[in-house]
Amino acid sequence: MPVRILMLALGAAMADRTMVELRASRALRVAEVDEAMLKPRLNGLQPDPTKKPWLEALTEGSGLDGIRMVEILGLLAVALIVSRQAKFPLCGRKAEKEQSTFDPVAAREYRFGPSLMQKLEGSHAMTSEELANVLHTHVGEMTGNTRQPSLGLSDRQVEEHQQIFGRNALTPAKKENPIWLLIKQVFGGLFNIMLWICVACELTLALIFDGDDTLTPLILSMVIVASGTLQWWTELQAESMMESLQNMQRTELVCVYRSTFQGGKRVVQETWIEPGDLVPGELVVLEAGDKIPADIRIVFCTEGAEVDNAALTGESLPEARTVEVEGEGVAVHEAHNVCFFGTTVLKGKMKGIVFATGDDTFLGQINETMTQCARTRSTLETQIEHFVHVIAYVAMAVGILSLVANLMSPVQRPIDLILENAATAFFAQVPEGLLPTVTISLMIASTRMVKKKVLVRKIDAIETLGCVSVLCSDKTGTLTSGCMTATDVVTYAGGFSSCRCTGSEWAAPVANASVLSLAQCGILNNSSKPNREGVMAGSPTEVAIMEACTRVLGDDRMQYQQQSPQVFEIPFNSETKWMLTIHADDLQAGAFRMVLKGAPERVLAMCTRVLNEASTVELTDQRRAEINASLHKLMSGGRRVLCFAEMRLDGYADDFVFEGSSPEKCNFPMAGFTWVGLIGLEDPPKEGVKEAIAVLDDASCKTVMVTGDHPTTAQAIATRIGILKENELANLPEDIRRYTVVTGSQLADYVPDGDGFEHGACSEEQMEFWRQTVQHARVFARVSPVHKRVIVRAYQQIGGAIVAMTGDGVNDAPALKAAEVGIAMGIRGTEVAKEAADIVLLDDQFTSVVEAMGQGRLCSENLKKSIMYTLCSKIPQVMPTFAELLGVPTALTVTQVLLIDIGTDIWTAIAYAFQPAEASLMSQKPRHPLRERMVDWTVLVYSYFYIGMIQMAACWFVFFSMPHILDLMHKHSSSYTVDETKWNYAGMAAYYWTLVLGQLGAAMVTTTTRTSLLSYGLPNKWLNVCFVLEVLLAATVIYWEPCQRLFKTEPLNATQALMGCTGLVAILFVEEIRKACFRWGDTRRDAKAALLLLEES
Repeated sequence: MPVRILMLALGAAMADRTMVELRASRALRVAEVDEAMLKPRLNGLQPDPTKKPWLEALTEGSGLDGIRMVEILGLLAVALIVSRQAKFPLCGRKAEKEQSTFDPVAAREYRFGPSLMQKLEGSHAMTSEELANVLHTHVGEMTGNTRQPSLGLSDRQVEEHQQIFGRNALTPAKKENPIWLLIKQVFGGLFNIMLWICVACELTLALIFDGDDTLTPLILSMVIVASGTLQWWTELQAESMMESLQNMQRTELVCVYRSTFQGGKRVVQETWIEPGDLVPGELVVLEAGDKIPADIRIVFCTEGAEVDNAALTGESLPEARTVEVEGEGVAVHEAHNVCFFGTTVLKGKMKGIVFATGDDTFLGQINETMTQCARTRSTLETQIEHFVHVIAYVAMAVGILSLVANLMSPVQRPIDLILENAATAFFAQVPEGLLPTVTISLMIASTRMVKKKVLVRKIDAIETLGCVSVLCSDKTGTLTSGCMTATDVVTYAGGFSSCRCTGSEWAAPVANASVLSLAQCGILNNSSKPNREGVMAGSPTEVAIMEACTRVLGDDRMQYQQQSPQVFEIPFNSETKWMLTIHADDLQAGAFRMVLKGAPERVLAMCTRVLNEASTVELTDQRRAEINASLHKLMSGGRRVLCFAEMRLDGYADDFVFEGSSPEKCNFPMAGFTWVGLIGLEDPPKEGVKEAIAVLDDASCKTVMVTGDHPTTAQAIATRIGILKENELANLPEDIRRYTVVTGSQLADYVPDGDGFEHGACSEEQMEFWRQTVQHARVFARVSPVHKRVIVRAYQQIGGAIVAMTGDGVNDAPALKAAEVGIAMGIRGTEVAKEAADIVLLDDQFTSVVEAMGQGRLCSENLKKSIMYTLCSKIPQVMPTFAELLGVPTALTVTQVLLIDIGTDIWTAIAYAFQPAEASLMSQKPRHPLRERMVDWTVLVYSYFYIGMIQMAACWFVFFSMPHILDLMHKHSSSYTVDETKWNYAGMAAYYWTLVLGQLGAAMVTTTTRTSLLSYGLPNKWLNVCFVLEVLLAATVIYWEPCQRLFKTEPLNATQALMGCTGLVAILFVEEIRKACFRWGDTRRDAKAALLLLEES
């Protein structure tokens, strides 16, 4: 009986307070209660005296008496309490076993219906009530400060929505385990595979064929592992720095309305929560300066509310927002009643319903497509792969040739010795030091660039940047400051004067009374307000005018605002296109000052006079024409122009109530204003951008503006910064002009079907359009994110260019990832853009791109010189193996080869990273990695058959000059006496010493290609240190007894040591002659070119 009483009590309590749970409970469905029958009866449970009591309403037609029904409810209550760990509370608290199989998608469909996401895509075409019904929330009459008894979500609904929709955060790009990345760095890549094959061969010879050289594979393995670890660590550090930058960004709390119970009544509270805790259905409040935390459908906003969508669209001007329902044909990203995650409120106050969070937002969808896009391979990867193929062919050919020669030799050798000779020949051709050389050189360049505020996320992007021939750049925030600035002012003082006032010029003392009056109008008719940090917030236009006028008025600004308090305002709207404020004059009773600001054509139409310093003159037709001429000049230069006018009102009572919202409805005069002046505003180019683009032009790197902004604005800025030359379009033929400034509407018909321009992706007409566009285009305007990616692909696949892309917005991210080098802004850039980029500019300065490109070219040039130097020793290293077939004593062992490659050459090769440029690299054409390989036939000829042959000749000369070497001809080393072994070791020491000194000469001459060392000198101190250390190491190997035993050498006398300088002297002498001949040829060619140019002129 007590149990039954308990069940009855629980059942009654549950029915009174949690009927919503019963309506959705799976337990009821298990009990075969018809939910369709149950819903209308549950509605009767609300406290309505006109309806039946809840128990009677519930049991009617069910075949159960009231007591039995209450017992069932009590059992259900016990079940819900016991299973309190469920993840989906409104479907019943599930057992622990069911938690692991919770399906958010199924739960979403069950709770909201099967097509929720399709419905939400049309949220801009719904009324606020319709959207609220879809998301099970309440908006009531959410206008102004009005609140309803039920507004927003309840705490239980929030918990449910969090389970279904997850946190409001973008899913980060999938990152591989650092240990797996390290394994790939060490064991992945063609070059690493080839080196590990060498290690395997050496170990096989040592372990299976009883070889005595286990040191070589051990050292080589250490080199491979160290190189891979260094690159892994560098990129890991860059990622760590990126995460630190992200963690430093402050997240602001969001104000939401929540329905809750207090004292048995439902009340609405304003609650501040973390943006990540937002769920669909929340009602949020946003004010000027707030970051929009999710995709929001606006249900209320003040007149003239504006948002900054530049991060999504690239549009620099603010966009107005409204509550009006959009048509069915309008895309959601073009709707004016929607605010998007990642953008900013500039002006006004808004309230709205969150309809998408996290990955479901518009930004999240772009981010998801980014994670699915494959990254373009860097040019260094391509270069190394090509180099590995070349070296692999050479090494295999030499190894096979050595094997065949050993087998056909008249001197019979055991199989282990034959394999050792073949492996030695193969091993000698593999530049073991190349991998650490490339890695450490790039690390050094990366460190240098960090000091210049350039963060390199992928270190091979440095070399790729040096090969870039087309730089596609976003405009807003990259080429321009991304901040609206007042730059021009037009006033009248005995005549119209237009002056450009930027930077410090605004702060100069202003003697013109007309300019002072214009500044006063600018601060009075202004809706910007200081935020919590004291920084002016609001529309960028308003903030720019306030800042400029404040600099003119100085300390008088605050005093003037206090003396002229605002008493009335007609806000700006899209119909009138002006804003009016009325201010009382504290210094004169009954006097008011009206200030009118807006579109020049609208304001000018309401004016009859012109301010002439302290007086006024009539606005004649001639003066009106002059104002319009100034206006046209500013607008053609890409400025946004606002006109200011004023009127004095005298004889009004101090408590007069001004009324009206349009000229027809106002109770005060709205005609006869005095024209005060024009203020031109723009998003100005960043300092140094014009000079940087001029440097890029000299470097044969084409700069192309790719923006979502208006074509007129884009063209004006492009002309200002040098992308377009002054009057260039006017002088071009019509068939070329249409391809110079290309708009998104032009591109719409020519976008290929796939991701690129592969065979069959587009028609011949489309291909012809893109051929002309790639050749002539300098500005792309009003383009979408898809267009930006296609533009990059067109330059890559049709133009054959190496492309870098700079940007800061979400709309730039697809193109950043498609380009060979993606460059994002570190301060202004969105997280999506930075995640897609290879390089991040920590100071957002475009000039840093030019510096990084110069560093990339220097890095590429030094890598090429380093490889040339490394390959110079390969011929003299392998020839002793073949010479043994002719009966020549051993001149160089595998251990000595490894000592040269890793003990000396590797450090010298790395020191090339500090080599200064031989000439101005930014005045040369970029090297195309597919047409001008880093390692081409000229490098092979120079290293193998030029410097290598000189070294080989010098080494053999010194080797055969050693005493008793000729006596060892055609003798096997196993039959040597003790003295003969010493003679052979002395010969090997001489060969090794000569080769080391020859490599010193090779290192010196490869630092320049045409400049004489006599004039260039040896400016690289690290390289000079390596020269000294190489000589000391070689001397240690030859003269220190422990090293003599390890490396099989004998000490040389002074004469023999001096003879080792033969190769060094020969290389220096011959190279000076070659460089002099090249300089002479260059001089003759330049003279002929100058003569031809003179004849043509």
